[in-house]
Amino acid sequence: MKNILTFDVEEGYHSNLVDSNISEWGGYEDRIVEPTLRILKLLSQTGNTATFFILGAVAEKFPELIRRIKSQGHEIASHGYGHKLVYGQNREEFVDDLLRSKNIVKEIIGENPIGYRAPSWSFNENTDWIWEALYENGFRYDSSKFPFKTFLYGSHSNPRFLHGIEIEHGKEIWEIPPSTTRIFGKNVPFSGGFYFRSLPYWFIKYGINRVNKVEHRAAVLYLHPWELDPGQPKLSSGIRHRFIQYYNLGKTEQKLSRLLHEFRFVSIKHFLITEGLIRGVLVS
Repeated sequence: MKNILTFDVEEGYHSNLVDSNISEWGGYEDRIVEPTLRILKLLSQTGNTATFFILGAVAEKFPELIRRIKSQGHEIASHGYGHKLVYGQNREEFVDDLLRSKNIVKEIIGENPIGYRAPSWSFNENTDWIWEALYENGFRYDSSKFPFKTFLYGSHSNPRFLHGIEIEHGKEIWEIPPSTTRIFGKNVPFSGGFYFRSLPYWFIKYGINRVNKVEHRAAVLYLHPWELDPGQPKLSSGIRHRFIQYYNLGKTEQKLSRLLHEFRFVSIKHFLITEGLIRGVLVS
């Protein structure tokens, strides 16, 4: 079975666990290119493709990196521009941020992105206007609703698998949540970020196999290039934030390499097209 692999292309200092804002970003070291190139090399060596959710601020600074990702057969999608939590914005602010990112991407690769992922999975019960805003601006899928509740994001009641959200009759947008497994009736995350870094490899493999073979679904994984950069400056403040942001960075690349050799991965766009859920030219 083909699974789905995604990367949120942002710097470590863009994280919402780091005490920085957009006016301070120019003072930080940019480290995004090198780990992203290592990811591309791993994908090429193993014959896998992925969706790269690009932060507009990164695309603006490193357009050649975005072109390189695209040229190697991967999908370019939007991660917004300024890594602002969506539940902290109103609709007008969100659309401004979304379109700024969309326009930068289109200028670089010559086509509009059709997928979006919110910074830090930041949709909640107060952001139901988001679906119409995305659809009206050309987006056909989203990957932002985390089916597990934390202090920053998610909800235990969010659906675990791909599902359609109707905008109006004949119009819908697809939601692709990151994968969780079920243990004692509870959703347990394993498929990316801190969970991927902190859990043993056998459990991640178990989670993917259970989603594939028991629930007959494609697993959806996610990572950030900065998670393959153990030498990055430690910027997060507070014990909890520092632990979540930087724990086990030195193990991420090894785990990713093993998964890419043991499982097959495609982009979200590829998956939706092959499943007949959207129309388009199958290029990634």
